[in-house]
Amino acid sequence: MDVVREPSRIADVTVYRLKGPFTLSTMFDFQADLRKPERKGAIIDLTDVSYMDSAGLGVLLGHYAHTQRGGHKFALAGISPRLRTLFQITHTEQILPIFETQADAEKSFESGS
Repeated sequence: MDVVREPSRIADVTVYRLKGPFTLSTMFDFQADLRKPERKGAIIDLTDVSYMDSAGLGVLLGHYAHTQRGGHKFALAGISPRLRTLFQITHTEQILPIFETQADAEKSFESGS
């Protein structure tokens, strides 16, 4: 999986653009980067993720819990129909903040929702 990291226009938020399958065999470098102490909030763009297994979902849920404990911002953006089905089957779409685009996620951060 390829990961491109860039700053958001929202302070202390990093945008991660993932490309390729998000699985047990591809998650470790991404997870390590998310866990760096200087990383605060995150928007994870899944537009180009072709497949996600339970390990990938676990990384997202774990980081969401981490940001909640730390009072940081977190959002997912660009969910494909295939990934949306995964979130629906696991009922995680009711937990994770999911937005159509990065811009929508950033707007939610500004409005405090």
